[in-house]
Amino acid sequence: MPLYEYRCKECGEVVEFRSSMAAKEKMASALSCETCGSGNFTQVFSGIALTNDSKSAGPAPPPPSGGCCPGGMCNLQ
Repeated sequence: MPLYEYRCKECGEVVEFRSSMAAKEKMASALSCETCGSGNFTQVFSGIALTNDSKSAGPAPPPPSGGCCPGGMCNLQ
C-alpha cells in the first residue's frame, strides 16, 4: 500500500498514513493534527527510496536500443 504524507496548513506538522488508493480520500478527509487540532491539510509529494542488495544484483541490462540513446536517436541530426 502507498504511504501518503500530508502537512498541516496551520502548524506544519506532517502526518503519514498507509492506505489503498481507493480509500485515500476518505482517510485524508478524516485527518486531524495531533499538535494543533486542525483538519486543514495539504498533500506532500516526497521522493522514493530505492535500494539494491549487491549480493543478488547482477549487471544492469543493456538499453533497449542497444546504444546509449533512447530509441536509437544517436544518429538523428
